Amino acid sequence: MALNLSTLTDSSTSAGILNDLAKSASNLDLVASLENRVSGGPNATQTTASKQAVAKIPTDGSQPYLLMDLVDDEYEFTTGGSAINGTIVVATLEGTYSANISLAASTTYDLQARGVASLANVGFLKNPVGYLVSSSPLSDSEITSMENYFVDKGAAARSAFGSVTSFNSAWLGCSSLTSFPLIDTSSGTSFYRTWDGCSSLTSFPLIDTSSGTNFYVAWRNCSSLTAFPLIDTSSGTNFSFTWNGCNSLTSFPLIDTSSGTNFNSAWYFCSSLTSFPAIDTSSGTSFSRTWRNCSSLTSFPLINTSSGTNFNYAWRNCTSLTSFPALDTSSGTSFSNAWRDCSSLTTFPANFFDSWSPASVSSAVFNLTWDNCTSLTAQSVENILTSLDTSGVYGTNTGASGGTQLADNTIDIDYDGTTLSSATTTAITNLKTKNWAISINSVIQ
Repeated sequence: MALNLSTLTDSSTSAGILNDLAKSASNLDLVASLENRVSGGPNATQTTASKQAVAKIPTDGSQPYLLMDLVDDEYEFTTGGSAINGTIVVATLEGTYSANISLAASTTYDLQARGVASLANVGFLKNPVGYLVSSSPLSDSEITSMENYFVDKGAAARSAFGSVTSFNSAWLGCSSLTSFPLIDTSSGTSFYRTWDGCSSLTSFPLIDTSSGTNFYVAWRNCSSLTAFPLIDTSSGTNFSFTWNGCNSLTSFPLIDTSSGTNFNSAWYFCSSLTSFPAIDTSSGTSFSRTWRNCSSLTSFPLINTSSGTNFNYAWRNCTSLTSFPALDTSSGTSFSNAWRDCSSLTTFPANFFDSWSPASVSSAVFNLTWDNCTSLTAQSVENILTSLDTSGVYGTNTGASGGTQLADNTIDIDYDGTTLSSATTTAITNLKTKNWAISINSVIQ
């Protein structure tokens, strides 16, 4: 249920509220102060799914309130004919913050407890005390005055964020925020979807995330970020989808990911990254889609992937890579589509699979693994197949002779079509005796 500013006219119970707000807040376009209310309490408004909340003017002469039940109400407003690049102040029982905000002209927005244009009823910021939206940026002193005003009305101070342990979904979908404040997040352990979809953020502060363990989807689709700070992620274990879709990042810092086990899709579609640091991934087990569609990467570092089991789609469509390092993927159980569409990749290293000794082997382990790698040289094909032969792994569920043959046991490789060596032919023959099928340029050998 929405409360539309257009309904607040002189004929409503809130006669003249917009004019009063403008007078009381100087250049501030909108002040909506909410009480920590109990049904029937001071200035309380009974609200149901069929009845809008109504604005009240307190009889004591203080600032007007907009009262909502925090169950099925939201605050909806429509901007005028000009875009707004200003400041938002959000005051809740969990803490108060302010940030820069950009709103399009003649657009209707939902104002939730976390900010503007965010998804309803998600995250821990569910107890709003007040909002303020200004059409132009506020000074530090104006921000301080407004935050103090809201604290006087029952909001928690900005410092209160320091005691919060879960920031789950706190600013999920706040696509109008262009900046984020340096609030105290030192006690935060979970940053699950915290800034997911904050697509207008152009920068991010060096917040304290030293206690954070869960960064699942934390900054997904923050597509306007061009750089990222060297935050402390040393306690982080889950980095699944963390920076997925941050497609304006051109570089990435050497963050501490030494505790990370899950890197599934972590940098998927970071298509502007031209380089990547040698982060510590020694504890990582899942690398599915981790660097997929990082199409501007021209090189890749020699990171430690020795604990990795799942490499499905890990480097798919990294179309600018011309060579690949000799990573340790000896524990890998599946490489399906791992280097698919790496169309500039010419060199795949020798001995890559020599020590491959998986605990088990997944069906389709090499399905389309080097599909559309049309720049690979004949030497690279030799390197791949002779190394797989050297590993002694069979195309069975156990990887050993006598295991059940995989339903899909084909090793798929595309290359530049030049003449293959006799060593490659020998490796193909040997692999076929080990329950493998080999497809080269879509032809079963």
